[in-house]
Amino acid sequence: MRKTSVLIFVMFLTVFAFGQNETEETRKKQMDIYYFHRTQRCQTCLSIEENINKTLNTQFADEVAGGKIVLHSLDYQGEAENEFVTKYNIDGPTLLLVKTKKEKETVKDLTDFAFENSLHQGEKFREGLESKINEFLR
Repeated sequence: MRKTSVLIFVMFLTVFAFGQNETEETRKKQMDIYYFHRTQRCQTCLSIEENINKTLNTQFADEVAGGKIVLHSLDYQGEAENEFVTKYNIDGPTLLLVKTKKEKETVKDLTDFAFENSLHQGEKFREGLESKINEFLR
């Protein structure tokens, strides 16, 4: 009887320990979306931020609410001393997806895609952004 109790206890601890690791892993998965813009913004710059917000609010509301996806809209001219402007070497309008997993960053630059599509092909931009975010969340 004692061996059975010890065995059950060990199995419980093993399951509990592996469950904790998955929770830690899940918490470490995060995507930051950095949209760096100028102080004076053109129609295209405004449409990029608007389309990012539409995509996040309609397709990723749970992930945003849960902190898995965080949008940072930063005026790189007005915040020149900002750590992210320095870290990513920003000197012009830029859209970056940054995935952090196990303290390792993967960066995807979507700047060209955003400027080519957001203003006049908003749906194409939103669909492409959704696709890229889904790829990163895997």
